[in-house]
Amino acid sequence: MSDSTTTTTDTPITGMPITTDRQWYSSPGQILKEEYLEPLGISNYRLAKAINVSETAVGEVIRGKRRISTAMAVRLARALDTTPQYWLNLQNDYDLLTFDTASVGDIRPLVSA
Repeated sequence: MSDSTTTTTDTPITGMPITTDRQWYSSPGQILKEEYLEPLGISNYRLAKAINVSETAVGEVIRGKRRISTAMAVRLARALDTTPQYWLNLQNDYDLLTFDTASVGDIRPLVSA
């Protein structure tokens, strides 16, 4: 019998099935690096130049030190032939999945459903 707590669920924003073992969550920056930059042979510097941001900004997104903002999502979408919604959904899903809900556990509803 396994001690793993991995389960499958749908992400809050996109509804796509994912595993809920926190160690397997990919940040939007990891996805950017592993699914786009590495396979296409694009350096952080080249992407930064193409989307008119600093190389530091790109590196921080990749390392998970900076969230993908609306402006960054639009820039990435144009450069990588995706949509801004794709990048914003990745960021929102990641934020929701990694948020520590215990920190708001004492909040009670003001209205009932």
